[in-house]
Amino acid sequence: MENLDKAARFEDAINRAVDAEINAMLDAAREKAEKAVASADEEFLEEGYQFVSGETKRIKSCIDREVSRKSFEASKEVFAYRNKCVEEFFSNAAEEIICFTKTDAYKTSLKDILLKIHGEKPIEDRCVIYVKASDAEEVKRLYPKISVQADKNIKLGGVSVFYPSDSVYIDKTYDNSFEQQKAEFVKNAFMQIQ
Repeated sequence: MENLDKAARFEDAINRAVDAEINAMLDAAREKAEKAVASADEEFLEEGYQFVSGETKRIKSCIDREVSRKSFEASKEVFAYRNKCVEEFFSNAAEEIICFTKTDAYKTSLKDILLKIHGEKPIEDRCVIYVKASDAEEVKRLYPKISVQADKNIKLGGVSVFYPSDSVYIDKTYDNSFEQQKAEFVKNAFMQIQ
């Protein structure tokens, strides 16, 4: 019985050693499995992050392009509307000037312009005074000894004088002043819209 007892204990010890080894192997396998799962989870998470990051960049790029396109279209519309308003404003201003040139006050203004030019540089006999066609007779009456010519480029009014002796040209036409004012207005308005 003693041998039986020893055999039972030996068997029991072997079973415990085998169980311990099996448990150790199972624990090692579980640990490896957990590490493999954790590693796979990390790889999966990294792949997921890369995918989401890439899609986010792509979507942001699409949105940025669309916003830029819409902004450009809006700017074009604003610019076109502003140009239309500017043209309308200056067209109305030109009409007002044309109405003014049909008054007696304009005739006085024409004389004042000629006096101002004469004050800057005396109008000599060899000078040529340029005016719009409807002002030619009035200016000829004021300066009968000076050549007065209608200039088809003068549409609004005023006077320009050419001094052939020193090739000087003094332009006091409404047309020139009007175009300068319009250019300055457009330049300043453009700067503000930016």
